[in-house]
Amino acid sequence: MRRLLAASLLCLGLAACGTTQVSMPYSATATPVAVGRPVVTVAAVTDRREDGREDANWIGTIRGGFGNPIKRLEADRPVTEVVRAAFTDGLAARGMLAQGTGRYALSVEVLQFKSDQLSRREATVEFRVSLAPATGGPPVLVVQERANQVGGSAITLTAGVFGSLDDLRAIALSTMNEAVDRVLNRPDFAAALR
Repeated sequence: MRRLLAASLLCLGLAACGTTQVSMPYSATATPVAVGRPVVTVAAVTDRREDGREDANWIGTIRGGFGNPIKRLEADRPVTEVVRAAFTDGLAARGMLAQGTGRYALSVEVLQFKSDQLSRREATVEFRVSLAPATGGPPVLVVQERANQVGGSAITLTAGVFGSLDDLRAIALSTMNEAVDRVLNRPDFAAALR
């Protein structure tokens, strides 16, 4: 009987382990206001993360009671491509995206892009963005924005092996969208394009 119970628990534990790949499409956190002319292109996007640098697609982990990784959440493409698409879509939604070569090149450093769940779900996304003339020269604007969201309850039955990767994806995606919007909605960003 004990062996059957131990085998059942082992199978349950192994079934809960694994990696899930998901899409991470940008969606504005509020209705974007067209504030600019189509003069910006997205140039380099660089991954400078401490957490996740060993796996270009990693965005989060559900952990067990001892902090051990149980379920991994990955984007369906590298985080740099996810962020490039998010900024491209964000610029397009605001009427700032140039077709072809623009007057300004937007470069993005991904400083943090991570989500975790031990009991509560938490996600942090941080970008350093540089806006420079496309023909070269010093940046006209360098900004750093960070978004952090915490969700769920500290007392929950949906943690560990019962944690939902869909819920973890939702908070990671919402946090990314918020960080992109914080950069693109800055008054000094729109002012730099004039």
